[in-house]
Amino acid sequence: MKTAVTSYYDIDSPIGQIRLIAKNGRLTQVLLPGDPSWKESPGARIDNPNSISLIGAAADFLKRYFAGEKVSWFGKPIPVGTEFQTRVWRAAAAIPFGVTVSYGELAARIGKSGAARAVGMGMKRNPLPILVPCHRVIGADGGLCGYGGKKPAGLKLKRWLLRHEGIEI
Repeated sequence: MKTAVTSYYDIDSPIGQIRLIAKNGRLTQVLLPGDPSWKESPGARIDNPNSISLIGAAADFLKRYFAGEKVSWFGKPIPVGTEFQTRVWRAAAAIPFGVTVSYGELAARIGKSGAARAVGMGMKRNPLPILVPCHRVIGADGGLCGYGGKKPAGLKLKRWLLRHEGIEI
């Protein structure tokens, strides 16, 4: 049985330090500041993000995103999840910079009208926040609904990300 090789790379950003984690060369997590699963040393720290292509791609994406570029992760690898979660994450990855959709709208986009709560649970389990922009998914009333399972800090971060994209909520 092959042992999983875990590597991580930390990025400084306007919202605080972000950690990118890869297992066996596959990007598996983006940990935002305050994430309860943040661990000091989840594996081998890498100095060059380009030594693992998807960490390099994610680091470049985040750098460009925080510089205000309208970048998209759509078409890049989506994390492993259930079939439903994967469909939700792919649909979320297609939401453009500066655009929001409701949980119900996202459910309709994947052919599951009426599954807004299930979409919300899928978004809550999104392991690649910002890359798969779950912050762009909002309540039917246009209000904020949770972010990263951390209230109120999560809502503050979600609001910051949306404002960064020119959206006032």
